[in-house]
Amino acid sequence: MATSIPTPYNWSIQSIPMAFGLGLVPHLYFTGRLILATKGKNSTAMPRTNLDTWKGKLPEALWCQLARARGAHINSLEVFPLFAAAVLAGKAAKLPASDLNSMALTFLGARTLYMALYMTITNDTVAYARTGVYAWSIGIPLVTLWRAGQQASV
Repeated sequence: MATSIPTPYNWSIQSIPMAFGLGLVPHLYFTGRLILATKGKNSTAMPRTNLDTWKGKLPEALWCQLARARGAHINSLEVFPLFAAAVLAGKAAKLPASDLNSMALTFLGARTLYMALYMTITNDTVAYARTGVYAWSIGIPLVTLWRAGQQASV
């Protein structure tokens, strides 16, 4: 008698909005901290100019921290399509749910670490650690896309 082993629940599709939401964290920090620092005098009509407008008017350490938060947010938006494509390609290629779940969890963890490093490292030499974590984080969906492509060609 053949028994079937139940496959784990595939939550990798749900990880797509989770990854997008994770990328909003530094933006929310940037916006909230800027509103507090400027006592609400930042522009809501032209929000993308706020960082330039307040350069030299805010303490340099705060301005640099806000610039790093904005950079972490932008980087998250740049990496997000690669991750979403990897999840969808993996699903379409019928990669194992456990593999897709592991990939998604590892990606979310790597991106959380990357954003924390991006927002807190102020030393150019130590910033290479952030670069290493960045390479790791984008390698995860790249490997998944490669595997999906191999599976689809079988």
